[in-house]
Amino acid sequence: MTRLELPPTQLHEIDLVEVPRLQSPAPQHRVEGRVSLSTAVVHPLTPEEAAAGDAEWLGFLTAEASHSDYLLLSLTCAFRPPANGAPFADAALGVLLESPDEPADRQPIAWSISPKKRSHPVERATTVTLSAKLAIVESSLELTPGQGREDLFVIGMGERDSDPEWRMQATRRHPLIGDETFTLIVKAAAGAPVHARVTLAATIKHRRFGLIPYRADLPTALRTINLRHHPTRQNDA
Repeated sequence: MTRLELPPTQLHEIDLVEVPRLQSPAPQHRVEGRVSLSTAVVHPLTPEEAAAGDAEWLGFLTAEASHSDYLLLSLTCAFRPPANGAPFADAALGVLLESPDEPADRQPIAWSISPKKRSHPVERATTVTLSAKLAIVESSLELTPGQGREDLFVIGMGERDSDPEWRMQATRRHPLIGDETFTLIVKAAAGAPVHARVTLAATIKHRRFGLIPYRADLPTALRTINLRHHPTRQNDA
């Protein structure tokens, strides 16, 4: 297995803007101080890192290096408790991967994502462990057998697609509060530009108005990530 240390990144406070509704033509309400999003961590993986000690997989990746690259992308969201008693009901983080001006067969995909399923919050991740075939190891975080879907705190989807996303749901045991780290391994065409477009949404449960959906007003620097030229990108070893 390969263990990668994630460098500390700055959290940026993000405003949430109420999603327009037909029955509510008034100016959209903004919520401040409830959500933060980190600067992305970008780490291009060498064949040795990506193979995680598997000699056969290393041979495959070395041969594939002429036409495919693998990059690690990690983001952290921080959800804060409400000052007015209006808790988060749910939230979602989406990542759209694309290689501008490249044909369909050279578009990037999420080769592996983490977390996939989890029934409880955890402390902010500081490391990523990769097994053979570039699977992100999360053995202590997976949902235990027998638990129903309604008990899921986080569910990730979109592995092997270009638009992975994670959905977070407040449960009876766990309010949606604290830091959540989301990590994916991106497979891209060798040398092609790779952009990740980030979206963040949340639903807040207001006592008077009920469930109100919001979207994050992300600044350009957080909304679009250039994986080939990113300030936090770590160089190959």
